[in-house]
Amino acid sequence: MSIGTRDFKLLTVLANELHFGRAADALGMRQPQLSTRLAQIERALGVDLFVRRPRVALTPAGRMIVDAARRAFSEFDAAVEQARRVERGEVGSIVTAIGSSVMLSSIPLSIQNFRKNYPEIGLTLRDMHSAQQGEALRNGLIDVSITREIIDGKAIRSEILGHQRFIALMPDGHRLAGRKKVALRDLSSEPFVLFQHAIAPSLHHQINALCIRNGFTPKIVQEADEWYTVLGFVRAGFGVTVSLDMEGAPDWPGVHAALLDEKDAVAPIFLCWDEDRQSPSRDLLLDWLRQDSKLLRKKSGRPVKPRAPANA
Repeated sequence: MSIGTRDFKLLTVLANELHFGRAADALGMRQPQLSTRLAQIERALGVDLFVRRPRVALTPAGRMIVDAARRAFSEFDAAVEQARRVERGEVGSIVTAIGSSVMLSSIPLSIQNFRKNYPEIGLTLRDMHSAQQGEALRNGLIDVSITREIIDGKAIRSEILGHQRFIALMPDGHRLAGRKKVALRDLSSEPFVLFQHAIAPSLHHQINALCIRNGFTPKIVQEADEWYTVLGFVRAGFGVTVSLDMEGAPDWPGVHAALLDEKDAVAPIFLCWDEDRQSPSRDLLLDWLRQDSKLLRKKSGRPVKPRAPANA
């Protein structure tokens, strides 16, 4: 006769109660059934586990067996709970790529809170340009893409996670530098400094499209590889630029920032993933970011400090 988990439970309950009637009730069986099964277990093991009279008590051999049964139950329960956590995605690993301009939004704070709530998920965060993220996601090098662009692919799914506002940046002393808000059309005759198209194609297109919707094509007189170089040209008076309003970016002396007085002056942030690759941990992160997406909705009309943007 083999000894199974139900027998381990019988032994541990009887060891806890030390009373056949109470143990039988706890196990949902009749007392004679309990006595018969205990006798069968003792014969199978070849040792007496319990003293019946004058009162129920564990024998030394019984104490050793019951201790082993309790450890087995504890380890089994822990394994079951760990398996459930793995299935829920609370244990695992995720590689997430994020555009550097998105780093200066509320999303990194949301991701950090996710890490604190799920410490057994290894979350790797990689700074990656939007154009690079598409190939990395399709090749399985990343699990989640937080990007400026919709990524193409048969199984790639994209949704808008939030938006960042555009702002105008101009040198101190500019004719509009005293305003908290400016209309984009007021910059139509201004020379523009902008990052190169290859650095962030989607963001570059959005800025141009925003200007065109307001009746002009920006006169780009200077391009640069890095946003800090763009800002250096703005501060030196080469022209103005349109940038993303980013939280936590350092103040930039000599540059004035103003909100754009257009309702559609926002850039979407996309959340992308490959649904053919199953990952409970990734799905847990996606749900977390969706619930926290309200953090990206900024109040309109607040004062804006001059800030140094980053590449998309």
